Amino acid sequence: MGNKIGAIDCWAGVLPPEQTKNWPPQFIHIFNRYRKPEKMYKGFTPEEMIQEMDEAGVEKVILSAFVYKEMKVDNDYIAKVCDQFPDRCIGCGTVDPRDGMKAVREVERIVNDLHMKAIKLEPYAYGDEIVGLPPNHKYYYPIYAKCVELDIPVTIQIGHTGPLLPSECARPIYLDEVALFFPELRIIGGHLGQPWHEEMMILAWKFPNVYVDSSARAPKYWPESFKLYAATWGQDNVLWGTDYPLLTFKRCIDEIEQLGLSEQAKRKILRDNAIKVFKL
Repeated sequence: MGNKIGAIDCWAGVLPPEQTKNWPPQFIHIFNRYRKPEKMYKGFTPEEMIQEMDEAGVEKVILSAFVYKEMKVDNDYIAKVCDQFPDRCIGCGTVDPRDGMKAVREVERIVNDLHMKAIKLEPYAYGDEIVGLPPNHKYYYPIYAKCVELDIPVTIQIGHTGPLLPSECARPIYLDEVALFFPELRIIGGHLGQPWHEEMMILAWKFPNVYVDSSARAPKYWPESFKLYAATWGQDNVLWGTDYPLLTFKRCIDEIEQLGLSEQAKRKILRDNAIKVFKL
C-alpha cells in the first residue's frame, strides 16, 4: 500500500469496456490532451480499479454515475458495483435537472433504494452543446431541496469544461446564490474551477457548506494560489479527487506527497474532509 492515511477519492468513475465505443467526439478531444489514458479507450473492470486503489493506498472512492447521450454508466450500474464492494465504493448518482419531478423522484430512488450518498451534476450537459445550464437556474432548485431533505451533498462540475462543450455555465460564482438560498446543502465544486479557481476558493472559504475538489487536476499542476490554499487557509474546505481513470490514484497521491503539506493538512484533504462532507 502507498500512503497510510487511507485516502478517499471524492470523484472517480468506472468504465465498462462495452461502453467505450459510446464516447462522443467532444470527449475524445480531452482524452488526447491528457495523453490518451488507455483505460478511457478500453474500459476496465471494478476489480482492476480496486487493485489500483490498493497499490496507491486509497481506501474508498466516491463512484460517480455518468450519462451523456449514448455514453451511459448509469445509477443502477454504479449501485451494483458499490454493492459488490461495499467497503471500498460509495455511490454518487446523477440526474438531469431538466426532467423536473422525474429527476426529483430519481434522487429519492438513488438514496432510498440504491443507497447512494451524493448527487453529481454537470452544467455543460444540460444545454445545446453551445450554451449550458448554470447551477443557479431554477431547474436545479427542486434537486437541491431534495438533497437537503435527504441530507446528501451535491457535487457540481465547475471551471472550464475539458470536452468541447460549454464552459461559461460552470463559473463558480453561480454557486454563490445557491449557497445563500440553501445554507443546509453541502455543495462541492468539482474539478478545482480553473481559470476561475480563486473565485471557487473564496466561495469555499466564505460558506461553511461549500467545498472544492481537485479531481481531474494533477496536484503537480495545481495553481500556486491553490497550493497555498490547500496548505493553509483553505485546508478545511478541500477534497482530493482524481476523476479516475482520467488520472491515476498513484500519480495523484505521489504528487500530493511532494507538495510539502503538513500532516494535518494532508490528512484533511485526503480523508477527513470527505468523511465530514459525505457523512461516512
